[in-house]
Amino acid sequence: MDNHSCVIVGVQATAARLSQKTVAAQAMIFRFSQWQGREPASLAADATYGNGEFLQWLLDRGITPYMRTRDSARRKKSPFYGPERFTYQPESNSYRCPAGEQLNYVGLNVRNRAHAYIGSAKRCGACSLKAHCTSGRYKYLAIHRHEPARQRARELANTAAFASAQPARKKVEALFAELKHRMGVGRLRLRRLKFVREQFFLAAAAQNIRRLVRFLSQTQQPGMVVTT
Repeated sequence: MDNHSCVIVGVQATAARLSQKTVAAQAMIFRFSQWQGREPASLAADATYGNGEFLQWLLDRGITPYMRTRDSARRKKSPFYGPERFTYQPESNSYRCPAGEQLNYVGLNVRNRAHAYIGSAKRCGACSLKAHCTSGRYKYLAIHRHEPARQRARELANTAAFASAQPARKKVEALFAELKHRMGVGRLRLRRLKFVREQFFLAAAAQNIRRLVRFLSQTQQPGMVVTT
């Protein structure tokens, strides 16, 4: 959507799965790049888009991601130390905890797409900081394979640019509200993705026509006539 005019410039219908949202975003960004001959400078989105793979994909293309990571809410409520409190040691591929103890690498958790590092029951059990670190017998530290990209997104979330980018998303949400409540498309009337895609294209065209009518009906100020 063009934020200035609220005209829809692209539509992507997907299956109702979170993983499909980032797939759709990548496809739309690719089409934008083909159309404009350049990548967008930044992307503002909600936390459902803030997974490590998508954040890394954006950063690889020089696109600044203004979105929170998916784990932000859970991390904020957790009483235990987050990954930022642990220091990575590249020479041994291990982490050093706030108490100075080493957490050794044990492998990749394919399901969570995270590298696992653990302490020992002996060292963690006697640690004076254990109450702030873990409720288990030893510390289990999961580091997402794209953790640097996630950390970059967390840093951006504290900037003034992030604060100014997020309100722009309200215009997109307003179009969804118009689609559902004013145009009566609260439920899909067709099945199968190719038919749903057609319905969305028609709805987007109708919304753009509404704006076109508004633009054309605006009173134009007469231009100044200069005579010589």
